[in-house]
Amino acid sequence: MNKIIVYCVLLLFYLGLSKSLSPSEYGINYINSNEALSRLVPGAPVSVILTDIHSTGFLIKTYYHKYKIVYGFQSFEELIVRTSRNYSINNQSHLGLSIFRRYREDELEDFTPLPPGSIFIGDRNFGNWVQDNSGDKIWKFFRVYRQIPMYLGWKDFIPTLRDYQKIQLHKDQQKAYFGPNDEFGLEGSITKEAFPNYYERQNQDKINFKAFLKRYLKENFIK
Repeated sequence: MNKIIVYCVLLLFYLGLSKSLSPSEYGINYINSNEALSRLVPGAPVSVILTDIHSTGFLIKTYYHKYKIVYGFQSFEELIVRTSRNYSINNQSHLGLSIFRRYREDELEDFTPLPPGSIFIGDRNFGNWVQDNSGDKIWKFFRVYRQIPMYLGWKDFIPTLRDYQKIQLHKDQQKAYFGPNDEFGLEGSITKEAFPNYYERQNQDKINFKAFLKRYLKENFIK
């Protein structure tokens, strides 16, 4: 029994200090609000997609977000920031969604969590509506912008006019929208395929901890 108590104390002490083993924070911007994120992202039109969430430490946690910043008239960028606990937790279910958009240089901005690329759907500067074989109208990017769906991680997602109308409705109501079949967001099938780092790390952490605990018990308590 004493062995178990000593082990638990040492484990808590180690995990409590593990914050010191976190990645260097030098030069990493800190945000705790949508407005702070907006100040880090220049230009327009632009869409910011939350692609990864990570935390280090046990008793004292440090939270990180990774974003893909997709611009309308140039390639994309990636940005890693340190966030507050509340901001990270509040956005956890929005993994894979666009959590910030700026439509024009005159600072027309929106923070409603929506499917990535919602800012470009319906914008005649980037594409148009065409009728598919079933009679539905689907959004098709102009050839010069054909790489945008790849940047957005759409995979086989093809937005319809009905999807666009739902996006606009949720944007007006400022309610998060996860796609017509919840393909996006933390539990979304497309998000899991397009941005797998978060899920791979979660599974690996569980496996490592179980293996560590099993090995420790076997070495110290199982005769």
